[in-house]
Amino acid sequence: MIHRVHFRAFVSATEDEERVRRALSIFVPLDYIRSSKASGYYGNPITILEAELRRKEGIQFIHMLREQLPAAELSRLRREIPARVDEDCKLHLRLDKQAAYKGLVRLTDAGDAIDVSLHVATYPSRYEEAVRLLREII
Repeated sequence: MIHRVHFRAFVSATEDEERVRRALSIFVPLDYIRSSKASGYYGNPITILEAELRRKEGIQFIHMLREQLPAAELSRLRREIPARVDEDCKLHLRLDKQAAYKGLVRLTDAGDAIDVSLHVATYPSRYEEAVRLLREII
């Protein structure tokens, strides 16, 4: 079913890393978050925060989405499942980083977000089966 859920958030030089960690921590435990350093196009420092949930914890994340996303956003997510699933059976979505800092779960299309990819385990691995399964659980 849910193999893993991967989270990634970028922290620009103008942001407070602890605030972004706190935003990410409403989805994953703080001790799951790892960081790495990178440089932006103009050489500006960027910190990349990543975390991963596996199987049962991934299912708990799905439950959180169902319970805490506003009805209109949950409906939108369900409608967009076919467009959000790639050929590797991963569902991609972006969660609002500022809302998460306030303890809220919201979808966003903005670039300043928490990127989420949810890998669905289907046997055999097929796009159609992943979409069907996601429609059942979301």
